[in-house]
Amino acid sequence: MNNKKTEWLKFQTEKGEEITFPLATVKGVKDGPTLIITAGIDSTEYAGIAAAIRFFKELNPEKLTGTVKIVTISNIKAFEKRSMEDDININRMFPGDKMKGYTDALAYYLFNEVILKGDYYIDLHGGDMVESLIPYSMYHKSGKKEIDKKSLTLAQYYGLPNIMSTTPNKGMPYVNASEKNIPSIIVDAGEIGQLDEVFVSMHLNGLYNVCKYLGCIDGEPKKPENINYYKNFVRVQTSQKGIFYTKVKIGEQVKKDQIIGIIEDYFGNEVEKIVSPITGRVMFLITSPAVGDNGLLMGVWQN
Repeated sequence: MNNKKTEWLKFQTEKGEEITFPLATVKGVKDGPTLIITAGIDSTEYAGIAAAIRFFKELNPEKLTGTVKIVTISNIKAFEKRSMEDDININRMFPGDKMKGYTDALAYYLFNEVILKGDYYIDLHGGDMVESLIPYSMYHKSGKKEIDKKSLTLAQYYGLPNIMSTTPNKGMPYVNASEKNIPSIIVDAGEIGQLDEVFVSMHLNGLYNVCKYLGCIDGEPKKPENINYYKNFVRVQTSQKGIFYTKVKIGEQVKKDQIIGIIEDYFGNEVEKIVSPITGRVMFLITSPAVGDNGLLMGVWQN
C-alpha cells in the first residue's frame, strides 16, 4: 500500500469547465484522526503554500498516526494567473454551489469532497499581494461548546501570537467546517505576496505542533504563552475610489474616531478622511495606494 501519494482530484462545472485540486496524502501506520490542510485559497499567499508542500515532503508515514490530507494549492487557475479568478474572492464563497459559476463550484467541491472528510481542518494563508499583517489565527464561535473549545485549542497550539474569535464571517471555509462539527482554524502569516522563510517556518512550526497535540506524531506539544486574544474586529473601507494615504502603521494602537488615513482624488484633492470606527490595534493594512469604491484599507482588532 502506498502510504504517501499525490493525485489530482478532477471535477467539472455545469458548463464543463474543469476544476482540479492537487491533493497530497500521508497515511500513517496507525489509525488516528484525519487532518485536512488547505493552502492557496487566496492564491497569491505564498508562505502558506510553500509550508503545505514542505510539510507533505517531510512527513514520514512510518512515524505518523492517522492521516494528513493536503490541498497544496486550492485555486490553481488563480495561482497561475497571480490573481483571483473572475475577480471574486473565493474565501467568501463557501460552502459553494456546484450549479453556479466556476468559483462557486470550486468552493463546493473543495468543501464537500475534501474538507468535510476530515476530523480537523486548518486553512493556511500568508498575506496577499497588497497586504501587510501581524501573524494571527482565527476560530469560529459556532455555539457548539465542544467544537469551539477544540477549535480554540488548535489555534493555541498553532502558536501564532494573536487569536481572534469570530461569529459572522459567513462564506469562509473554516466557519462552514466548524458549523459542520469539524474543529477548524484559519492561520495567517506572511505579507505582500512574498515567499519569506520566516513566515514559512511559522507555519511549519504550527503544523508540527498541532500534529503533536493531536497525537499524530510523537513529541510533547508546546502551548505558547503570552497570546493576545481578540473578540471584535472591523474591516475599515473607503466609501469612494481614489488614492489611499495611511496615517498609521501595522501593529499600531488606535482610538475610536482617530484619523487613520485619507483618500485623495486623481488631482490630489482630499475627498475623504478615514477614521477608526473602534479603539483597537491595526492588524492588517493594505499597502497599495490604489483603492476602488468600498475598497478595503485595514483591519482593526479589539480585545
